[in-house]
Amino acid sequence: MPDKTPDAFHAVVLIPAYKPDVRLPQLVELLRARGLDVLVVDDGGGEATLPIFQQITALGTPVVRHAVNLGKGRALKTGINEILLRWPCVSGVVTADADGQHTPDDILKVCQTMVQYPDTLVIGGRAFSGSVPWKSRAGNAITRVVYRLATGIRIHDTQTGLRGIPAAALATMVAMPGERYEYEMNMLLKLRDLALPPMEIPIETVYIDDNKGSHFNPLRDAARIYRVIFRYLLTALLSYGLDYALYLALRAWTGMELYLCYGVARVISSLFNYTLSKHAVFGGHGGKGAIFRYYLLMVVQMAVGAGLTQGLSVLPSALSDKLIKPVVDICLAVASYWVQREFVFRVKKKA
Repeated sequence: MPDKTPDAFHAVVLIPAYKPDVRLPQLVELLRARGLDVLVVDDGGGEATLPIFQQITALGTPVVRHAVNLGKGRALKTGINEILLRWPCVSGVVTADADGQHTPDDILKVCQTMVQYPDTLVIGGRAFSGSVPWKSRAGNAITRVVYRLATGIRIHDTQTGLRGIPAAALATMVAMPGERYEYEMNMLLKLRDLALPPMEIPIETVYIDDNKGSHFNPLRDAARIYRVIFRYLLTALLSYGLDYALYLALRAWTGMELYLCYGVARVISSLFNYTLSKHAVFGGHGGKGAIFRYYLLMVVQMAVGAGLTQGLSVLPSALSDKLIKPVVDICLAVASYWVQREFVFRVKKKA
């Protein structure tokens, strides 16, 4: 490590690479000149890229190879596992891209931030100012909003590959699901489960040749990323479908008042919703008190929803109660998700 960091702190820079060019050996050389240990993973680039990796090994930097291309997520997990074996007392791992987007100074900045905040995930966030490819700017903006809605965590640059992972989280990162670009989003989605707060620092926004060196496929790989995020929404849709079907059946086959139909449907569907939410969405968190907090929320939500549905249905020129209920429930679902995340299935803070 450079002189600016304590001797006791040791971070290793991990660079996954698939068909890199001459910029990779140059980056490795500059990082080593700053006193940083580096490990590179050749993600099945083939014979054509062997000279590039031979230059890297000639610099004294180890290279781990995949026989075939397995994806960035797998390359990162292979690299973290190798680092834990080679440097068992490592303090953390800094992941960086091989295409020149991350400067040596910014990589060093992440290392130095890890010294000050050793129990956080340090994220090198780009400002996306200046000449930025439209797919990168739009993709990050959409992901940023969806990620904030799903987790409640504010991260400006959710797609950056420059991250500092503390030692305590490395074993979990090796076992984390995801083989390609979705792995990096999985990492961010697990921050609450790991009680690992993010620390975002500004870095330079660098795109070379309109980012042609990137192997990110905006359709294929974005689908993998959003598939992970939208599993949160699928649970809500399934639960609501059951609730609404019960509501319609009770309205059609019984003579109960509207608010009673609303309440009975919600009570019957609540157990399904609780089980699915606890285990499929919130990772089994919340402890023994989760079910009590959930039903407390359900009672409040049921009373508010039934009252609004009943009240709005008698207003002049009101919609049919069959249409009012979905509108009311959508509004309540947004608030309910936040309460479930922050109160019902809250993650216990680690000591």
